[in-house]
Formats: sequence, structure tokens, C-alpha cells
Amino acid sequence: MSLTCSIHFGGSRSLLPSWGALVRQVVQAVQAAGAVVHVGCAAGADQAVCQSASPSALRVFAQFSTSGAGAFSGSSVQAVRQACAAGASVAWLAGGSLAVPLCARLSRRSQAALAGCAASVFFLATPGSHGSLAVAAHAARAGQQVVAFSCGFSGPPAQLAGLPGSWQPAQFADRSCWQWHPSASQLALF
Repeated sequence: MSLTCSIHFGGSRSLLPSWGALVRQVVQAVQAAGAVVHVGCAAGADQAVCQSASPSALRVFAQFSTSGAGAFSGSSVQAVRQACAAGASVAWLAGGSLAVPLCARLSRRSQAALAGCAASVFFLATPGSHGSLAVAAHAARAGQQVVAFSCGFSGPPAQLAGLPGSWQPAQFADRSCWQWHPSASQLALF
């Protein structure tokens, strides 16, 4: 079965390398089904996705420039450069020019990475990974399927801020995860 769509990946900057095998298995399963992978440019989960994906079906959204200008300690400049050199498509300064403050650039970069995706997949190191859950909430509001893998904690992630619904046990790429299920009132908003 071919997905013929794009799937967004993200997650915690603090994701330990020991979760790399799970990331690789999920990313490769999605690409084997025909999906294009969208990912940001951070250390941790984004970096693991960049290193796991086949470059021919990888789109990286970087909030920094080709020279690395605008990067910060949570950026993975080398992984993005390596993906680009291997043939991945990279949108440099995807969050706007360097004149845009870093927090705004990161948010805009995440929104650019989400655009046009059918689903968003998150690898979370903690249940309350604030930045990742904010992106997950944005994806859920856009009507995307949202799934999360608990990487180092048991139970579901924290509630998506401002959204009625709950995390339910699910399967994604033949792996156990959590899927966001909006309540009937959220569905009425779409």
C-alpha cells in the first residue's frame, strides 16, 4: 500500500540516541509505504529523523541559513548539511529571515514543515515536551492525524493545550504509540 503523501516528524531536542532504532524503524516504514518525510532542524528527534530517512524522500525545514547563521545550541546544523549533501531537499530559513526573532522563526519553521502533511509523528522524551506538544496541537487543529511515541516515560503525553480530546493507545508503522483523538466538540470546529 502506498501512502503517496507527506508525513511530518518531530519531537524532543533531548531525545537520547538510544531511541534511534525506534526512529529509524518508523521513518523507514513510512518511506517504504511511499510517503515523503518532513522534519525540522533541531538536535534530538529531528536529527535522528534526518539520519534515518532516505534523502530522496526527505524535506528538511531549517530555521538557519546554509552557512549556519541563525542556528542556536538546539540546532543540528551538521545533520541538516549532511542530509542536503546526500540529496535531501532543504528549505533554508524556513521560519523567515534572520531579522525574525528566534522563537518566532522556530514556530514558523514548524508550521512550514507541517504544511501539506497528512499526519504528524512525535518522539517525546518527556510527557510535557512543551514545544513539540505546541506543534502537535497545531497539527491537530489542521485536521492531521497526530501520534506520539513515549521515549523514556510510561503513559500518554500531556493534554494538547486548548484542545478537547485525549490520547488513546494506537499502532503506527506497526509500533505501539499514542494517537490524539479530538472530542466531538473539536470535530465540529472543522
